[in-house]
Amino acid sequence: MKRLTFTMMALIIATAIPMVAIAMDHGSHDKEMSKDMDHDKHKAHDMKMDDAKEMNHDMHKGHDMAAEDGDFVEIGKDTQDGVVATVKVKAYDEKTRATMAKMGMNATHHVMVFFTDEKTGEAVASGKAALKIKGEDAKPAMLMQMGPGFGSDVSVDDGMSTFEIGTKLEDGKKRQFSVMFHNM
Repeated sequence: MKRLTFTMMALIIATAIPMVAIAMDHGSHDKEMSKDMDHDKHKAHDMKMDDAKEMNHDMHKGHDMAAEDGDFVEIGKDTQDGVVATVKVKAYDEKTRATMAKMGMNATHHVMVFFTDEKTGEAVASGKAALKIKGEDAKPAMLMQMGPGFGSDVSVDDGMSTFEIGTKLEDGKKRQFSVMFHNM
């Protein structure tokens, strides 16, 4: 129950931070406006708020893997020391990427990794996991627990990439999984 509460709080905080930043910008923006405010500037500000609301909705859809797969595609599986890692990827569309860019995020994809016990098929849904895209300069992305899996937003270059997933799951053992991804 504590893990579920922590996960939910992390998701709420992750989606609330951009909204707080925009709200803070809204307050300073109001102070700068005079009584004869330019209508076009106000309209542009409202569009930023709409983009943030839409982005929050898009991110929530991407993170709600427990309910459905959405536009996720399974790219591969790897088995290490009795645990199977299933990797699924969702490419963000241009509209979502543009909205994210306005908020300082450069993610191109959302990656979900699901771990199961090789013998029983039961989910292994607690522990820690991180994703490193081999050959790219980016630091490893911590995978947050999201329902029965672990996920993160990442930026993936075009072409073939190797996703390396390092874990320390509920049994305390360290494992390294590897799956190839062809980003077209």
